[in-house]
Amino acid sequence: MTDQEVRWEYDNVALGQRGPDLTINVTEDLIKEYSTAVRHVDSDRSHSTGDPMMGLPTMAIRVAPLRRHDIASNNGFVSLEKASVDPRQTPFAKCEVRWFNPVRAGDAITSYGEVVDKYERRGNKFVTFRISANNQEGEKVTEYDYTCIFEYAKGQKTA
Repeated sequence: MTDQEVRWEYDNVALGQRGPDLTINVTEDLIKEYSTAVRHVDSDRSHSTGDPMMGLPTMAIRVAPLRRHDIASNNGFVSLEKASVDPRQTPFAKCEVRWFNPVRAGDAITSYGEVVDKYERRGNKFVTFRISANNQEGEKVTEYDYTCIFEYAKGQKTA
Protein backbone atom coordinates (compact mmCIF):
# COMPACT_ATOMS: atom_id res chain seq x y z
CA MET A 1 0.00 0.00 0.00
CA THR A 2 1.32 3.44 -0.87
CA ASP A 3 1.63 6.21 1.70
CA GLN A 4 -1.17 8.15 -0.06
CA GLU A 5 -3.59 5.23 -0.29
CA VAL A 6 -6.29 5.29 2.38
CA ARG A 7 -8.70 2.37 2.07
CA TRP A 8 -12.44 3.03 2.11
CA GLU A 9 -13.09 0.64 4.95
CA TYR A 10 -16.46 0.62 6.72
CA ASP A 11 -15.28 3.06 9.42
CA ASN A 12 -14.26 5.56 6.69
CA VAL A 13 -17.65 5.46 4.99
CA ALA A 14 -19.88 8.39 5.98
CA LEU A 15 -23.47 9.28 5.16
CA GLY A 16 -23.62 11.91 2.44
CA GLN A 17 -20.33 10.98 0.75
CA ARG A 18 -21.02 11.67 -2.92
CA GLY A 19 -19.45 10.79 -6.21
CA PRO A 20 -19.02 12.98 -9.28
CA ASP A 21 -21.72 13.44 -11.89
CA LEU A 22 -21.62 11.18 -14.94
CA THR A 23 -23.51 11.93 -18.15
CA ILE A 24 -24.29 9.22 -20.68
CA ASN A 25 -25.84 10.07 -24.03
CA VAL A 26 -28.52 7.59 -25.03
CA THR A 27 -28.54 6.58 -28.69
CA GLU A 28 -30.68 4.13 -30.64
CA ASP A 29 -27.58 1.92 -30.99
CA LEU A 30 -27.07 1.92 -27.19
CA ILE A 31 -30.71 0.92 -26.67
CA LYS A 32 -30.41 -1.88 -29.27
CA GLU A 33 -27.10 -3.12 -27.81
CA TYR A 34 -28.59 -3.21 -24.31
CA SER A 35 -31.73 -5.02 -25.49
CA THR A 36 -29.59 -7.61 -27.28
CA ALA A 37 -27.28 -8.03 -24.26
CA VAL A 38 -30.21 -8.78 -21.94
CA ARG A 39 -31.76 -11.04 -24.60
CA HIS A 40 -34.91 -9.03 -25.03
CA VAL A 41 -36.74 -10.40 -28.08
CA ASP A 42 -37.82 -6.96 -29.35
CA SER A 43 -34.39 -5.36 -29.58
CA ASP A 44 -35.63 -2.72 -32.04
CA ARG A 45 -37.88 -0.95 -29.47
CA SER A 46 -38.99 1.58 -32.12
CA HIS A 47 -42.47 2.96 -32.44
CA SER A 48 -44.59 3.80 -35.44
CA THR A 49 -45.69 6.95 -33.59
CA GLY A 50 -42.52 8.84 -34.48
CA ASP A 51 -41.52 9.11 -30.81
CA PRO A 52 -37.86 8.54 -29.96
CA MET A 53 -36.91 4.91 -29.35
CA MET A 54 -37.50 3.92 -25.71
CA GLY A 55 -35.15 1.73 -23.67
CA LEU A 56 -36.18 -1.10 -21.39
CA PRO A 57 -36.83 0.02 -17.79
CA THR A 58 -33.79 -1.91 -16.56
CA MET A 59 -31.61 0.17 -18.89
CA ALA A 60 -31.72 2.82 -16.19
CA ILE A 61 -28.93 0.93 -14.41
CA ARG A 62 -26.86 0.90 -17.63
CA VAL A 63 -27.12 4.68 -18.09
CA ALA A 64 -26.85 5.47 -14.35
CA PRO A 65 -24.30 2.93 -13.12
CA LEU A 66 -23.22 2.46 -9.53
CA ARG A 67 -19.63 3.67 -9.25
CA ARG A 68 -18.47 2.88 -5.71
CA HIS A 69 -14.85 3.51 -6.62
CA ASP A 70 -15.73 7.04 -7.84
CA ILE A 71 -17.54 7.82 -4.58
CA ALA A 72 -14.53 6.58 -2.60
CA SER A 73 -12.05 8.54 -4.73
CA ASN A 74 -14.15 11.71 -4.63
CA ASN A 75 -13.86 11.59 -0.83
CA GLY A 76 -10.12 10.90 -0.63
CA PHE A 77 -10.18 7.09 -0.39
CA VAL A 78 -9.43 4.08 -2.55
CA SER A 79 -12.23 1.53 -2.86
CA LEU A 80 -11.53 -1.90 -1.43
CA GLU A 81 -11.77 -3.47 -4.91
CA LYS A 82 -9.03 -1.15 -6.21
CA ALA A 83 -6.69 -1.26 -3.20
CA SER A 84 -3.08 -2.04 -4.12
CA VAL A 85 -2.64 -4.42 -1.17
CA ASP A 86 -5.17 -7.10 -0.23
CA PRO A 87 -8.01 -5.87 -2.45
CA ARG A 88 -11.40 -7.40 -1.72
CA GLN A 89 -14.94 -7.27 -2.97
CA THR A 90 -17.91 -5.66 -1.27
CA PRO A 91 -20.55 -8.20 -2.31
CA PHE A 92 -24.04 -7.23 -3.43
CA ALA A 93 -26.75 -7.74 -0.81
CA LYS A 94 -29.89 -6.11 -2.27
CA CYS A 95 -31.19 -3.47 -4.67
CA GLU A 96 -34.41 -1.48 -4.93
CA VAL A 97 -35.13 0.47 -8.13
CA ARG A 98 -37.69 3.23 -8.65
CA TRP A 99 -38.58 4.43 -12.15
CA PHE A 100 -40.04 7.86 -12.88
CA ASN A 101 -39.59 8.48 -16.63
CA PRO A 102 -38.48 6.31 -19.54
CA VAL A 103 -35.01 6.37 -21.07
CA ARG A 104 -35.27 7.45 -24.70
CA ALA A 105 -32.90 7.86 -27.61
CA GLY A 106 -31.63 11.44 -27.57
CA ASP A 107 -31.60 11.67 -23.76
CA ALA A 108 -28.52 12.79 -21.87
CA ILE A 109 -28.77 11.00 -18.51
CA THR A 110 -26.77 12.58 -15.67
CA SER A 111 -26.36 10.54 -12.51
CA TYR A 112 -24.45 10.54 -9.26
CA GLY A 113 -24.12 8.20 -6.32
CA GLU A 114 -24.04 8.89 -2.61
CA VAL A 115 -23.96 6.98 0.65
CA VAL A 116 -27.43 7.02 2.23
CA ASP A 117 -27.18 4.36 4.94
CA LYS A 118 -24.72 2.19 6.83
CA TYR A 119 -25.71 -0.33 9.43
CA GLU A 120 -24.75 -3.51 11.20
CA ARG A 121 -26.92 -6.62 11.33
CA ARG A 122 -25.88 -9.85 13.05
CA GLY A 123 -22.31 -8.59 13.04
CA ASN A 124 -22.23 -7.95 9.28
CA LYS A 125 -21.61 -4.34 8.16
CA PHE A 126 -23.62 -2.96 5.24
CA VAL A 127 -23.45 0.24 3.17
CA THR A 128 -26.33 1.48 1.00
CA PHE A 129 -25.69 3.74 -1.98
CA ARG A 130 -28.36 5.75 -3.79
CA ILE A 131 -27.94 6.44 -7.48
CA SER A 132 -30.06 9.34 -8.76
CA ALA A 133 -30.46 10.10 -12.46
CA ASN A 134 -32.12 12.93 -14.39
CA ASN A 135 -32.50 13.56 -18.10
CA GLN A 136 -31.44 16.72 -19.95
CA GLU A 137 -34.76 18.35 -19.02
CA GLY A 138 -34.03 17.88 -15.31
CA GLU A 139 -36.75 15.22 -15.02
CA LYS A 140 -35.96 12.36 -12.64
CA VAL A 141 -35.55 9.16 -14.64
CA THR A 142 -34.59 6.66 -11.96
CA GLU A 143 -33.35 6.28 -8.45
CA TYR A 144 -32.06 3.08 -6.93
CA ASP A 145 -30.60 1.96 -3.64
CA TYR A 146 -27.84 -0.62 -3.81
CA THR A 147 -26.57 -2.32 -0.65
CA CYS A 148 -23.18 -4.03 -0.26
CA ILE A 149 -21.63 -6.05 2.53
CA PHE A 150 -18.50 -4.16 3.59
CA GLU A 151 -17.49 -6.54 6.39
CA TYR A 152 -18.62 -10.01 7.44
CA ALA A 153 -19.14 -10.90 11.07
CA LYS A 154 -16.16 -12.63 12.63
CA GLY A 155 -16.20 -16.33 11.92
CA GLN A 156 -18.57 -16.06 8.95
CA LYS A 157 -16.13 -15.52 6.10
CA THR A 158 -12.42 -15.11 5.71
CA ALA A 159 -10.65 -12.83 3.24
